[in-house]
Amino acid sequence: MVNIKKCVFVIGISFLSLSCGHLSPKQPLVSVEDLHIYEDVTYPASPFQEVTGRVFKNNTHYISILNVGDEALLARIHLIRAAQKAIYIQTFIWTNDETGRLVIKELVDAAERGVKVKVMVDYLTFDKNLNNIAYLATVHPNIEFKVYNPIAQKIRPSTLYLIKGYGFDFKKTNKRMHNKIVVIDDRIGITGGRNIENDYYDRGADRNFKDRDVLVMGPAVKSMTDSFMEYWNFELSVAAIDMVDIHSLIEKGIDYEFNGSQDLDLNALFGDLDICASDYDCVKKAFIDEGFSVKGKVEFVADKPGKKERIGKYKTTTVVNSLLSLLAESENSIIMQTPYLIVQRKGSRIFKRIRRNNPGIEILVSSNSLAAADHVHAYAFSFKNKKKYVKSFRWQIFEFKPAPEDEDKMIRPIAAVTRSEKYYACIHAKSYIFDDKIAWIGSFNLDPRSSNLNTEVGLVIHDESVAKALKSNILRDMSPQNSWTIGKKKGIPVLSNVSGTIDDVMEAVPIVHVWPFRYTSSFELKEGKREVPFYHEDFYDHYNSVGSFPQMEMSIAEIEARLLKSFFGVVEGFM
Repeated sequence: MVNIKKCVFVIGISFLSLSCGHLSPKQPLVSVEDLHIYEDVTYPASPFQEVTGRVFKNNTHYISILNVGDEALLARIHLIRAAQKAIYIQTFIWTNDETGRLVIKELVDAAERGVKVKVMVDYLTFDKNLNNIAYLATVHPNIEFKVYNPIAQKIRPSTLYLIKGYGFDFKKTNKRMHNKIVVIDDRIGITGGRNIENDYYDRGADRNFKDRDVLVMGPAVKSMTDSFMEYWNFELSVAAIDMVDIHSLIEKGIDYEFNGSQDLDLNALFGDLDICASDYDCVKKAFIDEGFSVKGKVEFVADKPGKKERIGKYKTTTVVNSLLSLLAESENSIIMQTPYLIVQRKGSRIFKRIRRNNPGIEILVSSNSLAAADHVHAYAFSFKNKKKYVKSFRWQIFEFKPAPEDEDKMIRPIAAVTRSEKYYACIHAKSYIFDDKIAWIGSFNLDPRSSNLNTEVGLVIHDESVAKALKSNILRDMSPQNSWTIGKKKGIPVLSNVSGTIDDVMEAVPIVHVWPFRYTSSFELKEGKREVPFYHEDFYDHYNSVGSFPQMEMSIAEIEARLLKSFFGVVEGFM
């Protein structure tokens, strides 16, 4: 029985793995709880005090881009310690590792100070440790914990419920909450790509994510609270304490896995961060001195819970409509950074139209190589469509190396973490820049899951200084020492034409095709040469081909087999 249960779960996860339950029985209607904070809030021990007062008085915004994982965690810990009234957290993943336990400890401390704490986690991907969930659900009356879209009324359902959810109700089970937000006192917010796990905060031993959040102070945070309220009161959001197995565990009164900071087992991963998080000058230097007083509009966009809205010209959800509008309005340049690069039929028509209507627009894309990818399934889709991206869309694609030369500037080395031999770095950031004027930072991947299944969020910032800073960071990721550039393979003219025709036919087949001659290859810049786009007449004089899958130890045959095995279904979607 255990093996059957594991098999069913693995099958379900495989179908869901392109983003990186079902419904519990119908919940009774509840009154909507207003989570806004209307009284004045001050932060006497925090450098955020002066800024929050100014931006709300002037109806403006202050922005700090969190490019480095260690600083992103520092911001969260400092703000949890500074919170006076309320903390709201929404996340896709919460892992029971050192970072996950540290955040729990800080939330408990905040609750004991009188702060109201509300946490919502997507059911599918959070660590289902019953003891820890029971602990968080009951440790303090100021803490409430909910799960989104559970398969059943249990955190750990039976095999029968897994079969029902994955096999007979897959459409509903497949809709997940991918939102990532932290809201402090209805005044300060964080949103972006990071979940709660070591790998997102520079503390992974086998892998670290090159991710990005944005910290915002100002009126847009009220919209973050509005969105959180909608999810908190939505019928698919279930209190953990009401789950059958959690309720039973609580009634038994068993010992929890940890009862305080002495049992957290943090392995000395947060010594310097712990000190800085309570140091006024250290926090000021990290987030206030390097931030931006925004001159233009700042807007928080979020899909509705359940992801059923159909708005705008293309009848899409809120987040997709936001991005499509900005894509359509761009005149000179578009920069996209996304871990997954999967554009299907409807999205293809849009990007072809952009190229047709504006042949000179520059579109730069930063994503993962196979060697840096965390999901082979996702890379298989991207690999299948790469000819279309290069030839039809004329995208300049830069694929991230697993060991970029500038890694220590991107991912901070933590003394207590020893990286393993199989360690690699992976892009997880989801950021977009339009005409060097508008920055978009959020949770949206360029893939069908984000456009059609997962609920998503994002912060749209109309400010050239913010866009310039974001662009500078992404361009470093794209630079030759950190990424390979994708270009057309240099081939024999006749063979190239024949191969291209067969390649076009194979692309229409809904599997990863096995035609051995590829249209594209990865290229490395030659020493002493300058960077040029793949369509430049001197491209081959400046670059050397390093094959389709550089730095992969497996043979091409093994890689092809791996991609084919991963690609066992087509997820059709808007993008």
